[in-house]
Amino acid sequence: MLKMFKSYVAPEENEEANKQLPRLMVEGLMLGGTGLGVLALIFEIAADAFSVAAYQTLLAIHGADGHHEIAIGAFIVLSTMLLLGIVPAYKAGAYLRPNAGGSGPLVEAIGPAKMRWLSWIGTSLFFLDAVLTIIISSISAADVTMLIYPQWAAYRIVLAEVFALFIMAVLVAVGPKRAVPLFLIGGGAFTIFTIGALSLVGVTATANPEWAFLADGIVGRLEVNGVVEHVVEAKEELSALGVAAFFALFFGSMSSAMLGFSGYEVIPASGKHAARPKWKVINTALTLAAVFLIGTGVFQLFAAQRWLIPATEGYSTLLIEYEIVAAQMLGNGLEPEDITITASDRRRAAELYQSREDEHHDPAVDGHGGPTEEELAYTFAFTRALNGAVEGTLGESFLFVAGSLLAIILLLAQGGGYVGGAAVAANAARLGRLPSFFEDDRIGIAVIWGVAAVLIPVIREVVIVESYYAFGFVSAFVITSTTVYFVRNDALLDKGIQPDSDEAKSLRFAGLRGMIASYAMLLILITQKTDALFAIVVAGTIITIIQLYTAHRGIQVKPELAQAPEVKAGATHLAYEAGIQRAHDQARQRGLVDLVNELVETGAFNKFNVGHQRIIKMVCHLYNLEPEMFEPHEEHHERIEEPSLELEKTYMDAYNQREKVLNDIEYYSHFGIFTFIHNYHRNWVDEEHGREGSVVQKAMLDLLFPLTDHDEIWKQYSAYKPAFLPEAIWQFSRERYRWAKDQWPNLSDRITTIWTLQDFGLIPADVDVRMVISVAGGRNYRMVKFSTKAEGERLTTTIEDMEKPADDV
Repeated sequence: MLKMFKSYVAPEENEEANKQLPRLMVEGLMLGGTGLGVLALIFEIAADAFSVAAYQTLLAIHGADGHHEIAIGAFIVLSTMLLLGIVPAYKAGAYLRPNAGGSGPLVEAIGPAKMRWLSWIGTSLFFLDAVLTIIISSISAADVTMLIYPQWAAYRIVLAEVFALFIMAVLVAVGPKRAVPLFLIGGGAFTIFTIGALSLVGVTATANPEWAFLADGIVGRLEVNGVVEHVVEAKEELSALGVAAFFALFFGSMSSAMLGFSGYEVIPASGKHAARPKWKVINTALTLAAVFLIGTGVFQLFAAQRWLIPATEGYSTLLIEYEIVAAQMLGNGLEPEDITITASDRRRAAELYQSREDEHHDPAVDGHGGPTEEELAYTFAFTRALNGAVEGTLGESFLFVAGSLLAIILLLAQGGGYVGGAAVAANAARLGRLPSFFEDDRIGIAVIWGVAAVLIPVIREVVIVESYYAFGFVSAFVITSTTVYFVRNDALLDKGIQPDSDEAKSLRFAGLRGMIASYAMLLILITQKTDALFAIVVAGTIITIIQLYTAHRGIQVKPELAQAPEVKAGATHLAYEAGIQRAHDQARQRGLVDLVNELVETGAFNKFNVGHQRIIKMVCHLYNLEPEMFEPHEEHHERIEEPSLELEKTYMDAYNQREKVLNDIEYYSHFGIFTFIHNYHRNWVDEEHGREGSVVQKAMLDLLFPLTDHDEIWKQYSAYKPAFLPEAIWQFSRERYRWAKDQWPNLSDRITTIWTLQDFGLIPADVDVRMVISVAGGRNYRMVKFSTKAEGERLTTTIEDMEKPADDV
């Protein structure tokens, strides 16, 4: 059994990664190094995961109908599922393919063929999840802002729209990676503050359960100010619940509390930004994020139980706990007897009660009795006393910092949705399932914002959207875990894991644990959030249909389109019949681009003595490559595998055309030199002395190509025909023409002297000439022998080594 928990990472690889972990923790904090380290990665992508500290307790208690004990039990079960099931599965997936980016792409990368259809659904649900992230984070940020500016309650939706627009604009303007400092400062400050503040909350809640009277007063004040619209409190004792009712509330609480794990699924989507080894960075971030999520939830729920804090829709349970600490620990303190109702309080209460009665004709609010005049008067008195206990103290500053940081982290939480959703959209575009403009992360970010901006005024409340939101990331848990369990053998072999080894069994066991946890979560969601299921299915189906239509120009798969179109040199605008065809052509282009870049780096083109940009321009013309693909992209520090097996094959087929590319370049190199010979040899033709054109041409070829077999180069020249070349090619060939023109005076002095003497009749017409030519930049030499006999006699050329062999000139 212990073999099932054996590490599947090679010992030497794990040891090397552990040595680098201190550096990997802080890599990229100042945008230095080759990528983002653990902390930078967490705060760039996983602010969404950390921000759930704002509302995970609220939703757990809300789902349990106000019963704290049930909420705590549900959260403990969920935490166990996350720590023992989801975390191992995600870490295994990140190890196998850290560049995959999301559950859908992971299926394509390592999943078996029979599961590949899940990648379409996974992409759809992930994109939907990203939109919901923006909605829930921006609304929550607006709600928390009400702590500092309660008078803005009427404008909370407008404020949510502004928050969504602001983060989108920042990410689009500077790009996801360069926005890291924004996320780092806000996320880091929030995390450090939350760890200290929640520790203080836990200690004070343990020692002072009698402070529970403050919770009722704070909630009443929030209701009066319009910040909280609904309050959910337990209506009966836990012991009075039957078994069926208990489990109904237990599973209901689990289904709501799952939202506390939102954003976790986004962490692997950031793989392309991570420092190397990427799997170590991602796995460490996964572990730290899980510990933070579980820790903050446990402390909040414990304090909420001790202080009897109800579920307050529209306001964070965490902030209520902070207010209690601010007044009692960091302020002047408050006792029940300090709350005295004055005549002014009663007058204000009567006016408010009467205005509500006139407005609603019934003091009932949402099905239960509203506050009486006496309760309203108490609320006014409590608010005055609480303000007096906090104003001018350390508690006031504490609350301001807490509210500001919570609003900021909720604001930054949108980054997880924007960046993760855009990464998945870019991957879908690379697969040909979305338009090509989605390959630019900025476009994906803008589209996600546009959809969210339309839906924010429609949804309005966090507890409304949470049912829909949970389906997105739980489905990602399901797809990722299942993919890891059924991982292809070749994906294991790529990481050096034998399919039948203990390491492979351990890795698959991690996937199995994730399957058990995620399937249980999904089953609970389906049974408890059934009302949301229809909308999720409809939205997911629509996005999937869009993908299918984009890829195949219809719902039916068309295998004939699953290949790159025929290359036609000089085609400026390639027409694609479908997205999948475009994807294959772009994979072909990436393969050729990487090949050409590699040839440049290894010096394979140095022999042509031509600037690399001219060669690249010619290759782009010959192979229909987009010049922009040669531009450096700073976020990519290594090749990211193609997102599917088919595209990887297309890539490799193109990448393996090394000889063809070199031959094509050499052909046009020879064309330029041949053009010089064709144009210039006439100057030395003298048929009266037996020196025909072929004699001069062969002599020039032998001098300019001393390392090439004479018969071979003569055959090539014989096939040469002058022609007008496209400018992209001639820019290269002309440089070779100029090279030959420059070389000829240096090489030809002996042979041209012989020809001149022959022209004056001073020497016989059949003199043999031997010349020594330096090659390989002067490092080696070659002896060239040729005859000046007239055409008709076979001319032979020998090349003798005077030193070791060298490359061609």
